Amino acid sequence: MKNLGLRKLFGAIQGALWRTGVTIGCAATLFGMPLAAHAAAKSGGLFGQSRPAGTGGVTTIGGAAGGGLVPWALIAGYGGPGQIGFTASYTHASTANFNANGYGVAAGLDNRVEVSLTQQNFDLGNTGPYLATALGASSLGNPGQPLQNNAAINQDIIGVKVRVFGDALAQRTWMPQVAVGAQYHHNEDGALMKDLGASASGASYYLALTKVWLKGLLGHVTLLDFTLDATRANYNGLFGFGGPADNRYHYEPEVSAGVFLDPHVVVGGEYRAMPQNELLVGNTSGPMVSQSNAWKDVFLAYIPNKNVSLTLAYAMLGHIAGIPNSNGLYTSVTASF
Repeated sequence: MKNLGLRKLFGAIQGALWRTGVTIGCAATLFGMPLAAHAAAKSGGLFGQSRPAGTGGVTTIGGAAGGGLVPWALIAGYGGPGQIGFTASYTHASTANFNANGYGVAAGLDNRVEVSLTQQNFDLGNTGPYLATALGASSLGNPGQPLQNNAAINQDIIGVKVRVFGDALAQRTWMPQVAVGAQYHHNEDGALMKDLGASASGASYYLALTKVWLKGLLGHVTLLDFTLDATRANYNGLFGFGGPADNRYHYEPEVSAGVFLDPHVVVGGEYRAMPQNELLVGNTSGPMVSQSNAWKDVFLAYIPNKNVSLTLAYAMLGHIAGIPNSNGLYTSVTASF
């Protein structure tokens, strides 16, 4: 299988922007928020970090600011008005059958706009021959060649997010911070996607609402996010977009909640619903529903300072490509500068 990497991603940017208008999407996150210094900080230059520690944080699996699974309305990095903030991230998820790695960079502009580039590598482990039979797929980038052990699926993701209005930290109002976003996915394994009757590329759009209460649950700082995702993605795009009988967008709810035990440690959980698209599965006479479950996790995040954040989560992903109980550990590290 050819590993096109980010070179393919940059080649897809122009087409993505034309197809989606302006891709509105994603890039880093907030898993920590000391908030002791929630006063307007003085400008620290164009490439500054004037926002409070924790309001940049870790990175979602798709590159967007938010939890490990769910994009939030917050903007990547710590740049305030008139500033640019940057993040670089690495994520790893491991289950009994699969391993996934993600590498991403993001920029937050004026605490208003966020852009990101992410690459995901999904290692099929020893399930390649099984998936070739179960999914009716004969190739992974090499037509006519069966899926082998340790074969991998790669996808590149372009994200942009725009904060529309609101401030998640404002305490005199219940108004949340509201952002709109989109992600454009390009799956490098077009032959496998064709076998499944899915498209190798596609866009997802979302509306995110995020609110923080300084005196929330049991007196602790508490965050709540609700995101509505319009998507055709199969397993977040790892198995393409849509199917031979259903190319419609599905509207899927996503929820995140976090409680700060102290200014540097937060615990919480997430829920992300998944569409049930029809794919060409196995030796059937026509499309069948590809069984998938909502993705869930419980997480612990540590944000010692503005430069780094660490996240450990137990992810419950359910069925993936016909294999049940795809649960395991998720880790993420994000550097902000």
